[in-house]
Amino acid sequence: IWKTCTGECMQILSGHAGITFTGQVFHGHWPGGFIFAGEFSSDGSVALTAAYDGTAKIWNLADGQCVQTLSGHRCTVTSAVFSPDGSSALTASFDQTAKLWNTSTGRCQQTLTGHLEPVNSAAFSADGSLVLTASRDRTAKVWQTSTGTCTLTLRGHAGSVNSASFSPDGSAILTASDDGSAKIWDASTGMCTGTLRGHAGRVNSAVFSADGWW
Repeated sequence: IWKTCTGECMQILSGHAGITFTGQVFHGHWPGGFIFAGEFSSDGSVALTAAYDGTAKIWNLADGQCVQTLSGHRCTVTSAVFSPDGSSALTASFDQTAKLWNTSTGRCQQTLTGHLEPVNSAAFSADGSLVLTASRDRTAKVWQTSTGTCTLTLRGHAGSVNSASFSPDGSAILTASDDGSAKIWDASTGMCTGTLRGHAGRVNSAVFSADGWW
């Protein structure tokens, strides 16, 4: 954890084992270790990391100690995010599932099963009622948080879907793919409403602007 104004390292979070992929490398991991993803809670009190070792971890930023280890995936955890209210965490994995966790207890609340290839990313809707997953199986899926039921499958990309995100008002979904395009979808019907082309290679991620206009 770094202080942006000075570049000073404030905390070193150590505890994952094995190799992880993108983002910050923390001193103390198993040699060659990387972290796939990391984010802060909305109040800035804790951080959440996803790792190659098949776990996600919640860290107290005051002292750098791990307060929860979310263990249950069978292999690499590719992404981990907090729910809007911080009560849940959402993880995606190479084991073709996403999982919802209680951040206080560390217990798995839902396992989202239905993708046929690794899940690259997972995200909450703004109100936390829905989950969106993106997979190498060339689809994105929308799920109900409360039941774990898949309500929509977005098909149309010709390559791995690397990321998927809701618009701020939840009416649209944006996906990015190895096929070199991004697509906009109606979040209610699952219909593609636009395809954004122009990249010469794969598109790793795509997000809406804060007002949803861009």
